[in-house]
Amino acid sequence: MVIAWLVFTASALAILWAGQLLASSAERIARATSLSQGWIGFILVAVVTSLPELVATMTGGGIDAPGIAIGNALGSNAFNLGILGLMGAVSGVAFFRKLSPAHMLSATGSIFLTALVLAAIALGGGPGLGRVSLASLLILVFYLLAVYAQFRQEEGTPAEEGTTLGAAPAWAALSGVVIVVAGVALTYSAKAIAEGTGIAQSAIGSILVALATSLPEVASSIGALRLRAYNLLAGDIFGSNLFNIATVFFADLTFGRPILGALGQDAWPLVLVGAWGISLAAFSLAAMQVRGGKSLRRPEPASSLLFLAYLGGLGVLVARGFF
Repeated sequence: MVIAWLVFTASALAILWAGQLLASSAERIARATSLSQGWIGFILVAVVTSLPELVATMTGGGIDAPGIAIGNALGSNAFNLGILGLMGAVSGVAFFRKLSPAHMLSATGSIFLTALVLAAIALGGGPGLGRVSLASLLILVFYLLAVYAQFRQEEGTPAEEGTTLGAAPAWAALSGVVIVVAGVALTYSAKAIAEGTGIAQSAIGSILVALATSLPEVASSIGALRLRAYNLLAGDIFGSNLFNIATVFFADLTFGRPILGALGQDAWPLVLVGAWGISLAAFSLAAMQVRGGKSLRRPEPASSLLFLAYLGGLGVLVARGFF
């Protein structure tokens, strides 16, 4: 058990370091190219920072731990939105009003894909298509459509004169490798912790693994906030949430059959976690639509309320004994 906790902690620290490296590399790439901060955050930072979720979800399926796999995907989304609220609260500005309206599309997409997951869980996994379910296939298709739609929404920006890519792509690639290796170790140690403590897989996946695999988002968000790259930060969060749900398709492949129909007693807690994430995403979407007011320099209450809603939801789930 001690070894499992040591491996878990070391993996989490490695992921945190890699996320910080990724944020600085991505910001350099955005300044050196004509791609917008929002698009770099949505596609590059989001995909790389979501590699732990992908690895953990697929590994969870491969080691017959469906509760950890799906709990990680859904719990990470809720945690990411908690990060968004916290970063906005400490930014010192009207954070949501600083964001591009293009983020509304990815926020809406994450709500829709999560709803598909919950519907499939309620239907016992839904129709199967060999190793995958119809629901997970639809999730993958809609994710790819959302990526295309987001690309069409984003507007490019002129490259910053005198700024070159340098070693930024190489550092971004290195951070991805570290994140993948640490993500595998993280999932195996999490399963050992679940078996050794008797804690439900849904709790381990939705809270412990979700928190650890979201450390790259924490690190990259802090880095983006320091650079005042608010759209990079939001693109990372909403892009990560879309990608996290898409990992359900790959969990089917490693699990060998539709994973959403094999959750057993973990199904109901995970439905609640998914609904919690949908609520937080809907609140974020509403906050971005409020564009009134003159001052952009004072913090807005929406960010603090979003973070408090995350903490409140976590407290309610734990207090009610769902985990």
